[in-house]
Amino acid sequence: MSKRFRCPDPWALLLGALLGTAQASAGCASPEALLSVRLGSTERGAVVVRLERDGDRVTGLLLPPDVLRSDEQGYVAGRLDCDGVSYVQLNPDLLVVYREETQELRIRPVPARLGQQTVDVGQTLKRVSPPVIPALGVDFGAYGAVRYDLRGEAAETEQSDFSLGTAQAYVGVGSSAGRLSGYLGALYTRRTNGESLVQGRGTAQFAVSPEWTVYAAYNASTSAAQPAFAVSDFRGVTVTYQRREERVYARLNLSLDTPAEISVYVNSVRLGVLNVGAGEVSLLNIPLDGQGANTIRLLVDTETGTSVREVDVPANAGGPVRQSLGVRTTAGTVRGRGVGEFSVQYAPTPSLLVQAQGQATSSGALSGAVQARLARAGSPLVGSAGAEVTRLNAAAPFQAAVTTRLDYTRQFLSASALLNVPLAQPADGSLDLQATYRAQPWLLSGGVRTRFQPGTWETEVGATRLLGARGAASVLAALAPDRYRLQFRVSYLFGPALRVQAGAALTESGAVPVAALTYQPTPDLSLSLNASADDISASSSLVRGVQLDLQAGTRGAAAQVGGALSLANGRVQLSPALTQRGLLIRTGVPRLTLTIDGAPSVLTNAAGDALVTSVTPGQVVVIRTDTRGLPLGVALVSSSLEVLPAAAGLTLVDWRDNFRVSSFVRFFWAPGQPAAAAADLYLNGERIPLDDEGYGLVLRSAAARTGELRGGEDGTRRCAVRLPASAQEATCDAAPPPPP
Repeated sequence: MSKRFRCPDPWALLLGALLGTAQASAGCASPEALLSVRLGSTERGAVVVRLERDGDRVTGLLLPPDVLRSDEQGYVAGRLDCDGVSYVQLNPDLLVVYREETQELRIRPVPARLGQQTVDVGQTLKRVSPPVIPALGVDFGAYGAVRYDLRGEAAETEQSDFSLGTAQAYVGVGSSAGRLSGYLGALYTRRTNGESLVQGRGTAQFAVSPEWTVYAAYNASTSAAQPAFAVSDFRGVTVTYQRREERVYARLNLSLDTPAEISVYVNSVRLGVLNVGAGEVSLLNIPLDGQGANTIRLLVDTETGTSVREVDVPANAGGPVRQSLGVRTTAGTVRGRGVGEFSVQYAPTPSLLVQAQGQATSSGALSGAVQARLARAGSPLVGSAGAEVTRLNAAAPFQAAVTTRLDYTRQFLSASALLNVPLAQPADGSLDLQATYRAQPWLLSGGVRTRFQPGTWETEVGATRLLGARGAASVLAALAPDRYRLQFRVSYLFGPALRVQAGAALTESGAVPVAALTYQPTPDLSLSLNASADDISASSSLVRGVQLDLQAGTRGAAAQVGGALSLANGRVQLSPALTQRGLLIRTGVPRLTLTIDGAPSVLTNAAGDALVTSVTPGQVVVIRTDTRGLPLGVALVSSSLEVLPAAAGLTLVDWRDNFRVSSFVRFFWAPGQPAAAAADLYLNGERIPLDDEGYGLVLRSAAARTGELRGGEDGTRRCAVRLPASAQEATCDAAPPPPP
């Protein structure tokens, strides 16, 4: 933090003397007066001043120096000694008002005179990462399928009308503690030819530091904490390095006439407290959450009270993001063949992103690519250029190509152009042009693709019209030299749970009608029915502890179940997947719908917690709430939160402070008496009106509280009422009416 005070301005003193202002025209001969002095919003007490005035207008003023605090010396224009008594003259830009009826002097502060302070919030208040908690669990799953044909004819590839399809089952144990997590398990697979295979597998992750992480896998992918039904022959390690600088809000200016304690919040998350002096204060580099919209909230606490300052920061706005760098390297074997790959992503400036990746195998296959993307803030144009080199094996020649892409976005219009040119055979290059125009309720699109050879072009146009807020109708036409396609589709939402879709596609082979019906009464249950010219099928998905998926149609059926018994945060619970790596989100609101970066919604349990395992470690994810589906009595501070999951382990996201949960409580004046109908409850400085049956919507609290009921038939009845935690009723003894 830095602070500097401004010296008295001689030109201001001269101007004040010439104009006869209050701060310069008083002297030792001016009459004395005992007055109460108020500077800004603070009382400075009753002091003896020397005052010149014309009615209520102050034309001259000398103040005792003790009226000003040590950090207010910037208000002093000069000093004077009268018979051994010290006085100060104020700068002429301070307005002084005399109130004769109260014998009071009011001085308007000018914080700019008190100096300037700068606080680098990004350095002073370091953002604390969410804690990583230990977890332990056992996961399991089974899958089976059968094939048949109810259409009266067997498919050409089937040997009989009924046959068993692929069957799988797995079991494993996983654990995470601190920076280390691991998994061991086995997968059984029975193929359609009757062959059976049991495959042992395991994964491990170790976060060496916040930047470096090591992943190891045996018959699994290093990117998966739990392999589940995935079959893999990879055995090796992956090392990642991630350095991500936070996006910041460059500068936020405040004018303070007194010292203050400032609590800094970003999206309801408290970063910490700053203590600053009076004057012009600049808060620099306030850390923001990712690239989404942010709200900065400052609680400014001074000796005169607390004020609130809020700043809304749009998505991708704010100050520059410092350099970021990501590196990923993998080495191992697949069925005895060596494989390796690497990728690098570097952002030297907020507008420039450089990427490179490469792959190699022991058989001599090689591939590599590099790309640069430029996107200047506020510009409608985004451009990128790159090159790639491939070789199929050690005996094959290298093939190289260059790629250029240009995107344009302005209000309702977006367009793109993509050019790919192989260096050895430029005639095999391609050009892709696309454009979209959005103007409610219409969405129009068109495009053309072609190689640099005759008869290789293809074009398509489409139009979609929204049918109110519930439906849409679209048509798409595509044409090429040897084929065409005309497609119609209509969808409509009947209420919040039922969606119907129907359409048809017309090609040179004929017409293909399709229809679909989806019913999702709750986020954890969905049912669907699909019909086409050659198949009718129904499916369902249920996520309650475990996940159960069923599907049956005229050509086959399948069933899959998967889940885990997990111990996390001191609780044992069933979940669709192990909590070895992911997010444990605590909201305190039961059956609350959450979405994670557009993934399938999750529902909080009875304790208001939700487990999310489908996240990528080290990549920022956005947690969102469905504001339209909030339970009664629930209000929120922010509808979204950006979180960076830990590279290893279960990240605990405590979001309970974001939700204000209220419940109905019924109040009574006294035991055995009627309810306090139409009364008012005063609780924690808030007035809560009660309905005709004595119910009021009261904010929940983990501790008992005491409030006051006011009302009654004549409006004078009062009583103190104590609300225990989670109370559904509250009763108090009526106090005597107040004296007239």
